[in-house]
Amino acid sequence: MNSPVRRTTWKVGLFGAWLALLTALVLPTRSFEPPPDIEPQPFRWDRTELFRVLAREFEAARSARPETAQDLLSSLEGEGRAVLERIRATATTVPWDELNRLEAIQFRLATLSAAEPRLLPAAQAFLRDARAAVLQGASVWPQERPVRESVYRIVQGGRAATEEAVIQALPPPALGVTMLAEVSAVTPSLEVHGVRVHSGDMLLSRGGAPTSALIARGNDFPGSFSHAALVHVDETTGKATVIESLIEHGTVLSTPEMYLQSTKLRVLLLRLRPDHPILAQDPLAPHRAAEMMLTRVGEQHVGYDFPMEWEDPNDFFCSEVIYHAYRSIGVELWSVRSSMSAPGLVRWLGGMGVRQFTTLVPSDLEYDPRVVAVAEWVDDPALRQQRIDNAIMDALLEAADRGYELGYPWYELPVARLVKGWSLMQGALGFTPSIPSGMRASTALRVNALVRRVHPALRDEVRTRAARFRTERGYDAPYWSLVEFARDAIEQRADDLHPALRLQAGSSHTGAALPTAPPGVVNLGLNELLGR
Repeated sequence: MNSPVRRTTWKVGLFGAWLALLTALVLPTRSFEPPPDIEPQPFRWDRTELFRVLAREFEAARSARPETAQDLLSSLEGEGRAVLERIRATATTVPWDELNRLEAIQFRLATLSAAEPRLLPAAQAFLRDARAAVLQGASVWPQERPVRESVYRIVQGGRAATEEAVIQALPPPALGVTMLAEVSAVTPSLEVHGVRVHSGDMLLSRGGAPTSALIARGNDFPGSFSHAALVHVDETTGKATVIESLIEHGTVLSTPEMYLQSTKLRVLLLRLRPDHPILAQDPLAPHRAAEMMLTRVGEQHVGYDFPMEWEDPNDFFCSEVIYHAYRSIGVELWSVRSSMSAPGLVRWLGGMGVRQFTTLVPSDLEYDPRVVAVAEWVDDPALRQQRIDNAIMDALLEAADRGYELGYPWYELPVARLVKGWSLMQGALGFTPSIPSGMRASTALRVNALVRRVHPALRDEVRTRAARFRTERGYDAPYWSLVEFARDAIEQRADDLHPALRLQAGSSHTGAALPTAPPGVVNLGLNELLGR
């Protein structure tokens, strides 16, 4: 019987349920508290005097006759070749003096080729050989931080310096696929865009989204890649499958065509070093690693690992696909694992769900001496986009260290939580969820702030200033200038970007507090050596 008391009780209960739901929707998420044991240790170049020398050499090379620059390049290359021979001759002892000399030589060669683009092919060829020699030596050197820094200086430093020279070259050199090394393998294979790809090969790539720039630049050793994948080639049919873990779907099996459909600014093909002991025992070991991962992903769904807990084999982020596949055959890749230790970066990544801050960063695989870089695909427009995205992200991570955070209006959180609830239903029904499984509503809003508001606004400003720079000076703005443009844009548009980018409560900032060199930026002195 519906008595007044029962009707009142029912209404109060309904009101209470609605009130509880409303509270759950609007209640702010708990802010992330960084682990107390993270000690900031970002890599820094600290080569001021070298960069001053490079600036002087660049100016001299610009005004000299081409024959003079050619003679200097030949002299430097000859000295560099002798250095490489001495590096190759060392055993387990790290040749510190030779590595320091090699670093200076490669920067000087890049400087010359920036001033005289006809010298660029010779400089690029030498740097490819330098990369191979140093990574070969690192396969027997102690796996310690100083060694890691030296390898990074040669591999990443050489890449950054020559790419700056490429940008300045007129007319731009034809880019595309670059063969880096001849690496033998007996596993099943097929040809992809002119390159022989083997089962067990690894792919590093750089996506075009702002989040890709965050992944590539957001660690103590900023790199060029944001995604990792594993190749399997069927020994009977010759069919290739790319095994990769995607935020939206977890670990999936793709064809090479599907893999390349998403934006790839560059792709690097890696292969297990042919003299690795595991290959002496079983030449097909990389194929068996890929086969194991193919079978596992085909038999069960493997979700995406947002916390980046790489030792847990239940869910994978992209690097874990390769790591756990090769671990199954006794090969432990990622010889040195990067940390993500800058305070602002830790706070940003923590707000996005990351809980492991020493992990398997995709770019780090490039420096692992157990693998060899076989080929790389990149073109001129992609290289230019990557430079702008890198500059913006480097400036944003500077801002993060000063107290800026990614945010959103308070009223968007209840809506996002409702969308998250709907996403859970989508996933249960087999559809792609609007908010990926494992991603919180607040994380989705922060990602949206970066992708939809902050990065596009800064990109437009940087591009405008870069175009003005080129019109006024007749050449492209060097990387360091792009970083300066992004810094200025953050300061000038802070009010417009709020609350997508806002100062954390209690933080304060004045322009005078800007550091002279952003943590992690490849500060090769190119603002001077290319700043005509």
